[in-house]
Amino acid sequence: MNRLQVRYSTLADAFTLFGVLFYTQVIGFFLRLGNVSTLDDAQQDLEGNLANQVCGLLTLLVPLFFFIRHKVFLSKSFYRQNLFLLLFLGCVAASISWSSEPMLSFKRFVALLSVVFFAGFIAWRYSLERIAFLFGCVIGAAALVGLIFAVIRPDIAFISGGIRDGAFRGVFAEKNAGARLNAIAILLLLPMIRQRNLLAMLYGLFALIAIGLAQSATAIALIVAGTASYAYFITLIRLRINRSLLAFTAATLVFFLLCGVLYANYAMLLELVGRDPSLTDRTLIWELLQPLIDAQFLKGYGFGAFWASADADAFITRWGYIGNAHSGYVETLLNGGLIQLIALLLMFAQTLSKRYRAITADQSARYQACALVIIGLFVVTNYVAYVIPNYRSGEFLIFCVLSLTFRHHLVARPQPLPAANARPMRGTFREQRPC
Repeated sequence: MNRLQVRYSTLADAFTLFGVLFYTQVIGFFLRLGNVSTLDDAQQDLEGNLANQVCGLLTLLVPLFFFIRHKVFLSKSFYRQNLFLLLFLGCVAASISWSSEPMLSFKRFVALLSVVFFAGFIAWRYSLERIAFLFGCVIGAAALVGLIFAVIRPDIAFISGGIRDGAFRGVFAEKNAGARLNAIAILLLLPMIRQRNLLAMLYGLFALIAIGLAQSATAIALIVAGTASYAYFITLIRLRINRSLLAFTAATLVFFLLCGVLYANYAMLLELVGRDPSLTDRTLIWELLQPLIDAQFLKGYGFGAFWASADADAFITRWGYIGNAHSGYVETLLNGGLIQLIALLLMFAQTLSKRYRAITADQSARYQACALVIIGLFVVTNYVAYVIPNYRSGEFLIFCVLSLTFRHHLVARPQPLPAANARPMRGTFREQRPC
């Protein structure tokens, strides 16, 4: 009798797909279809969702078991290569001790750890090329699902009422977050689109259509800026400038100079992409939050605790409950004050440095350039949106995957030709290389 055999690698791939679908909100979309909750946004945010909690724990415990089994935590290189990410997590954990809502901060810290551990699981198992293809295709497929619902259930796929009436959101709870994620998917697929990969081109097209229907100026700006930046670095790689650290550094300084010129014309660029100077009232929100930030400037209110604190009541009474400050940096100041903000900036710097060094080492340089550009865009986008460290964001999962580094991949060396009188070698020499 034939037996159905399931390989360990198949189970690992299925778990990876499950986690990516969960963090890109595809699973959450179908759960929301049957949601009959009568709680308002604030109550749902504070109480959470049981299904999300179960899925989150799975994406924490399975990678944790995997890392313990492979003795990852005993490796000195793991701590050295991921020092500032671990430092940031330490700052988040420390904020629980002075949080205005310690239990809430603890729950959200566990949720944050779930994202980081699952990202580590992906970074350990897959090459950067496969990671880019996986995320790009899954997000593109999510865009396709949203487009299908736009035809059969437009009341679900499109926003009804308000200033965003008629904007497409697809499977995502928030249209801007979905549009940004679609933009990142297109950028992840760029190396494969350049190679005329039909599947990458198809999913990239679905994501692009979704962005157009969403009427998201931010997502369009991300695509334009990301594609231009990627083209710049790809040109340097094709000219082999990346093989000279001095020449590549000089070319990068020229790139930053060009970015500085664009920043000097910030107001004009906002006008070109159809954004008002207040960034859709974000600057007004930040002004109202500033006195509250100053009150706890050094340590903040505890991770995720501000919106449940008594100090937030005055803001909520005046503006309403918004859940986050619509800026990763402002939200970080509320979460952990100046201490956590410094740790966040150091984490950004180390992540950019890793990818930059990988390009100069010519390690899958085309994909490393793509990762470098995406991380740089996260640094910028985090100013106008709560992206890092938003444990509910697919963008944060991608950032963590691109941030974590391991030394584990077993690479077979080619065996030397045996000498005339030499015995053939048994087995294969193996060595470790960085992810």
